[in-house]
Amino acid sequence: MTSTEIYTTSAVDSDPPPQTRSKTSLFCPHCGHESAVTGDWTAESTENNLQLRCPDCDVVVQQR
Repeated sequence: MTSTEIYTTSAVDSDPPPQTRSKTSLFCPHCGHESAVTGDWTAESTENNLQLRCPDCDVVVQQR
């Protein structure tokens, strides 16, 4: 014989946290600077790619 057990949980505990940032934000792993992809990042073009650098610490954040 099988039984079904039902457990209740609080909706407050299981709700995801509210979104406070845009999904198009980039973060500098070195200094924590945050801005939109089209924000204040320094763009450097090379022959084969584009680098986005942090305006605060000059670390490469994204390379395309």
